[in-house]
Amino acid sequence: MKRYTAILLFPIFLIMAGVSCKWNTRDEPASGQPVNQPDTAELAFGFENEAEEYESADRVIWQKPDLVIQQLGDVEGKVVADLGAGTGYFSRRIAYKGAKVIAIDIDPKTIQWMEEQKARFPLELQDRLVIRLAEADDPKLNPNEVNIVLLVNTYSYIRNRVAYFSRLKESIRPGGYILIIDFKKKETPFGPPIEERVDVRDVEKELLESGFSINNVDESSLDYQYIIKAQRN
Repeated sequence: MKRYTAILLFPIFLIMAGVSCKWNTRDEPASGQPVNQPDTAELAFGFENEAEEYESADRVIWQKPDLVIQQLGDVEGKVVADLGAGTGYFSRRIAYKGAKVIAIDIDPKTIQWMEEQKARFPLELQDRLVIRLAEADDPKLNPNEVNIVLLVNTYSYIRNRVAYFSRLKESIRPGGYILIIDFKKKETPFGPPIEERVDVRDVEKELLESGFSINNVDESSLDYQYIIKAQRN
């Protein structure tokens, strides 16, 4: 597995430690209308600028990706959906741990970016990474397709969350769970405006209404974010 390390880290440094997309419909075309796709060079340049705007180079310090992935437990041989994958910041790391990862996003720019980075990986790693374009109200997951769903910096951007997660629950296999990491509803050095954040108690309430059981709520391991683990009923 060590031979993957240099290849894994190259795209991470290239994009200044990655970016999680805004899971909303602000830039979506009207339903049924085609999306104009720019050429690859324009797409890469535009997204690199976006990554620099929304993410800082020290993300590995405050996001603590290794700690987050430890919360997933042993993922060897499991199927993990990274919902709101952005640049694949977590998707690559989880695939490296031996899971099959479905990296999901609604932004065609991030999908193109991940596909280009995936092409640089060893074939064994490529086979474990599936990149999937979703819609704002549909993650494009099949029933019982995954063991784990991970959402990092994404929960607050999902609309009609109780309905959304009630449907998402059907994609999780019995005994599976969802792991949510998002910003605390208080002043932090960076992150979305406070009015766009969702308080941890509201997340718990919405998950319960969606048919999940709360396994654990961790508000101390990350300085600026909470971690919620919830199991499908």
